[in-house]
Amino acid sequence: MNATGYGGGMERRVPDILFGAMLVLGVFPVFILAQLSANQSIAAVLPFALGAVAFGSVAVVAAAAGRKWAITLLFVFAFFGLSFGMRMDGYARTGGMDWQNMTKLVAWLLVFLIFPFHVRRLVPFLREKTIVLALIYGCVAFASSAWSLIPAYTAANSLGLISYLILACIVVSVLGAEATIRLLTQTLLVFLTIGLISGIALPDIAWLPPSAEESVYRLRGFSGHPNVLGAQAALLVTLAVVLRRHRRLPAMLFLPALLVGFAAIIAADSRTMLAATIVVWLVISLRERKLLGPMAALGGAGLIFAMALLAVGEFPDLTFLLGPLARTGSISEVVTLTGRTELWIVSGELIAQKPVLGWGFGGTEALLIESVGRAFQGAPVNAHNMYIQAIFNLGFLGALPIFTLLGVLVSRMWTRPDAIRDQPVLLMMVMGLTEVSILALPVLLTFTFFLVLAREAQPDVVGDAHAPSRLKKMRTA
Repeated sequence: MNATGYGGGMERRVPDILFGAMLVLGVFPVFILAQLSANQSIAAVLPFALGAVAFGSVAVVAAAAGRKWAITLLFVFAFFGLSFGMRMDGYARTGGMDWQNMTKLVAWLLVFLIFPFHVRRLVPFLREKTIVLALIYGCVAFASSAWSLIPAYTAANSLGLISYLILACIVVSVLGAEATIRLLTQTLLVFLTIGLISGIALPDIAWLPPSAEESVYRLRGFSGHPNVLGAQAALLVTLAVVLRRHRRLPAMLFLPALLVGFAAIIAADSRTMLAATIVVWLVISLRERKLLGPMAALGGAGLIFAMALLAVGEFPDLTFLLGPLARTGSISEVVTLTGRTELWIVSGELIAQKPVLGWGFGGTEALLIESVGRAFQGAPVNAHNMYIQAIFNLGFLGALPIFTLLGVLVSRMWTRPDAIRDQPVLLMMVMGLTEVSILALPVLLTFTFFLVLAREAQPDVVGDAHAPSRLKKMRTA
C-alpha cells in the first residue's frame, strides 16, 4: 500500500514514513523512561509509551497524507503539548533538555518529517511576501548558531521557528483560513479554561508565589509564567472580539471566551496585557467606524497641551493615580516598568558590542543575567522588549527581515484593512513593547502569528466592511 504525498507528485511508501515516525516519536518515550528509571517506574509507564508511539505513528502517516483529522490533531498538539508548562520557576533554561524541551524538539522534527509530502500545496504560499520574509528570518536565526554562545540551543530553536511556519501553512492549506482561525480561538478557550481550573485543583503548581518585593500571588496555570498566561488570554479576547464583530463566532462561544480571557488576565495580574487588549480593541473599532483619524488628532492635541504644562512646571501630580498600578505600591515600579528600563539599557550596551549580527538567536539569557548582576530584582531572562530582543539576537542586519515583515503588515493596516488580521497583529506588536512576544524563542504567540501570515496567502475570510470591493473579490476568489 502506498501513501501519495503532495511533493510534486512524489510518492512515499507507508512503511518508510511509518518507520521514520516511530524513530522520531520513540525518542520522547525513551527519554521519559530514562528519567523514571531511578524511581523504578518503567513498568508503569511502558504501556503508555508504546501506545503513544503507535498512535502517534498512525497520526503522522495520516498527516503526511493530508487527512484533516490528523492535521487538526497536530494543530491542537502544537497548542497543548508545546504550550503546556509546569516549570516551578516559570522559565526554560537555555541549553537545558528537560522533558518539556524534548517534547518541543520531537514535535518540530515531526513537522519536518511530513513536510516533503506537502511541498506542492506549500509552494503557493511563497507568493506571499510576509511568508518569504518570515522564512528568511528563520534561516538567519539558524545561521546564527555559527556564532551563538549556545550553538545547539540556537539551532534547535531556529528549527522550531521554521517548523511553526511550515505547520501554519499546512494547517491553513488543509483546513482553510477561516476554519483555522476559529479552531485557534476554540483551542485557546479550552487551554485557558484548564489553566483557570488548575488554580483551584492544583494551587501549588498553578500560582506563582510573590517575590520579596510583592505580596500578590499570580496565576500561571499551565502556561509557565503569569506574563505568558496574560498574553495568551489577551490573544483569546482579541480573537473572540474580532470574530464576533464579523459574525464568525457564535454568542455561545463569544461570551465564555470573554469571561475566561479577562478572568485569566486578572488572575495573572497582567496589567500591561489588559491595557494592550483594550487599547488595540479601541483602535481597530475606531478605524472600522472611520473615527480613528479624528480621535488621533484629538489625542495629539492633548499630548501637545500636556507637554506645554510640563514645560512651564504646571503639570499636575499624578502620584495618586500611578500608585495603584504598581504591585509593590512604589511609583518607581511604574516609571521603570518593573525594572524593564534597566534591562533595555544593559541590552543596548551588549548590542553595541555586536551590532551587525548579534549574539545568536535565543542564546543571550546567560549573558544578560551576568551583565545585569545579582542586585537586579526579577528574572532577566530576556530584554522584555521584542524589538530590542530581535536586535540583541541577530543584530540590525539579521533582524532586518522581520522588521521589514512588520512594516509590511503595518502598511496593510492602512492600505488593505482586515480586522481579523490587524487586531491580533497589532496586539502582538503592542505586547512587544514590554515582552519579547513573537521575536524571541518560538512559542504559542509565534505559531499564532504565522497562522495569520498563512491566512494572508489564502484569505478566504473577508476583511473590514469598508475595504474596497475589488480587493474583497480578489480575496474570496
